Amino acid sequence: MKRTRKNAFTLIELLVVIAIIALLIGILLPALGKAKQRANQLKDSTQIRSVMQAMVIFAGSNKDNYPLPSRIDRNDKTIELQVGENSQLKNTTGNMFSILISQGMIETGICFSAVELGDYEEYSLYQFDTPCGGTPGNNGGNTEAIWDPNFKATTNDQGVDAGQMGSVCADLDGWETLPGGFSYAHTPPFAFRRPQWANTFDSLEPALSNRGPNYELDGAGRDGSWILIEDDGAQAGGPEPLGRNSVTLRLNGSRTEWAGNVGFNDTHVEFFNQPDPTQIIWTFTDSTMTNEFRSQPDNIFVNEDDGKRTVEGIAEPGATIQLSGEANNRNAYMVQYSQVEFGAETLITPYYD
Repeated sequence: MKRTRKNAFTLIELLVVIAIIALLIGILLPALGKAKQRANQLKDSTQIRSVMQAMVIFAGSNKDNYPLPSRIDRNDKTIELQVGENSQLKNTTGNMFSILISQGMIETGICFSAVELGDYEEYSLYQFDTPCGGTPGNNGGNTEAIWDPNFKATTNDQGVDAGQMGSVCADLDGWETLPGGFSYAHTPPFAFRRPQWANTFDSLEPALSNRGPNYELDGAGRDGSWILIEDDGAQAGGPEPLGRNSVTLRLNGSRTEWAGNVGFNDTHVEFFNQPDPTQIIWTFTDSTMTNEFRSQPDNIFVNEDDGKRTVEGIAEPGATIQLSGEANNRNAYMVQYSQVEFGAETLITPYYD
């Protein structure tokens, strides 16, 4: 009787197949990861462009100005100032972009970046109608607030209750522990930079970008190079400046160098692999800046001295950054901040992560 032999994999053949599959996975996974990263970068670019377009549309009905709470809320219907306080205190990151949300020009989801890795998420407690943070109406009636002043841009934002800054509405349960809801850095609209917070159509003037780390100058202003500041990495986010341990380095795939999207005042968006791209040039005016050093790429995450190219105000932990007086400059500066102090000097409290 003739027996039929059944064909089957030998152990060696099976091991070869497994090895081939493992090799293919090893090749394909990084490629898939890069494809996903690129897709997120493109989505993030679209989000920045959408916010920029909303700012331009808003400016069309507001004398070409981007959202400025200090101008829009002159009657304190949203935030009630105390006697002697300046309306510039209202011009925080959260308040400025909350105006666009309240008018339906952007949604809270678009404020949360597709490449986000920090302590952020889409803000879920936005109040379009009679926000509890708004100043009460006449005789204790419903508020006529123009925006929700409790839109939380960063984890360090202070709450607003019935028009009073520094407290949180009882209606907003869990607000204090919420992550930030706005992923992007922007031009601070103060002093010499105030005219840049407008629809200038300038294709070389940054207005909105991915967040960035902190830098210091290695060498003199005329020929020094930008390096990441050293930090102990102990703080995940807040008032401590972060350089080498900043989460912003990883938003677009690197652990040692910043890369990200930058939106300009003509609403176009570009992706750069460095904080001082050659497309953004500043002409420094100090006598030490001879002709060969006068025009140089502008680091968009540093408030540089317009004349000397030196750093103005890397904040110490918990400190503020001055944007007026000797620190009043026009060069590009992208930052995110939770509070404004306006007195003899204009100061902001930056958020670092």
